[in-house]
Amino acid sequence: GFGVLLQPITDDTGWGVPVLGAAYAVAQLLTGLGATLGGRLLDRHGGRPVFAIGGLAGGVLLGLAAIAPSALAFAVAFALAGGLIGSVGFYHVTMAAARRLRPDRPASAIGPLTIYGAFASPIFLPLTAWMVGPLGWRGTLGVLSGTTAAGLVAAAGLAPGGRSAAVGQAPVPLRRAIAQAWEDRATRRLVVMVMGHGIGFGIILAYQVPVMVALGLPLGTAAGVAGARGLLQLTGRIGLGRLVDRHGSRRPLVVVMLASAVAAVLLGGSGTPWVAALFALVAGAAIGAQSPLTGIRAGELLPERHLGALMGAVHAVGGAAAAAGPLLGGLLVGATGGYAAAVGLACGGFLLAAVAIARD
Repeated sequence: GFGVLLQPITDDTGWGVPVLGAAYAVAQLLTGLGATLGGRLLDRHGGRPVFAIGGLAGGVLLGLAAIAPSALAFAVAFALAGGLIGSVGFYHVTMAAARRLRPDRPASAIGPLTIYGAFASPIFLPLTAWMVGPLGWRGTLGVLSGTTAAGLVAAAGLAPGGRSAAVGQAPVPLRRAIAQAWEDRATRRLVVMVMGHGIGFGIILAYQVPVMVALGLPLGTAAGVAGARGLLQLTGRIGLGRLVDRHGSRRPLVVVMLASAVAAVLLGGSGTPWVAALFALVAGAAIGAQSPLTGIRAGELLPERHLGALMGAVHAVGGAAAAAGPLLGGLLVGATGGYAAAVGLACGGFLLAAVAIARD
């Protein structure tokens, strides 16, 4: 909900957008840096302390951001809250925990998890926008801190599993575990796939609306298409368990990456409503399927003993690529004066991902 709160915060306080944007950027950076540590904590101690720490400490920090008297105090509290919650509450932790709860059929655990997760934006973005009116941004952020704390603390009580079965064995340094995993060619190709997809995904998320507007769609229409794309991610997550049981995870991932490349091409031609709608459908389904399929594939390749930590490391690589994509895309836009090169880079990233996982 940060994007919804950005303008109300600026209007109320006069704090500059660069400072607020920097707070969000640092939160994302801390999430990437802390993802491996959050997974490591899950491996050793299970979900109870991981989710409890995220809920209690993260909720308190968000609450402090809601009452911050200055831009600096807000930036510090929000960045620490976002980094902590992201490190212990995102898919790299929850997928590993779910997989260990149902090791015989991981797809049947990860699939529903991501379906529930897909409802977060359609529910909380409009809810956040609605609350700003009666509560202001401070009251709204206070409510969000409460829902964050409640959700994670409830998870700590209801789903404490996720500890590695090998935790009692002789400990292995994390650096050595990462090096050992990197020796496997299939794992290396998975990382390349995540990098390529991250670049394309980051560009699409950052520039989908500006591209459509530049091609002639009204801003309201373009924003509606982008919102529909997010909701249509559900279409890519329904029935994944049966699909993986029948075809495995690698082949569907190849199809998803190729479909993502097609979606980038459609975005480049989305100057008419029907092409934009087709982009929303294809991109939504492909992006929606990517997350659970990547989690399932990672669970197949990575050693169970360090699953949480190594999934966190993969998540960090993907996050860095997703951050680099908009940066590189922005440089291309500045150099060319249009979005075609940036969209082409997104398509190239998806094709790189398809080749990497197809040659496994």
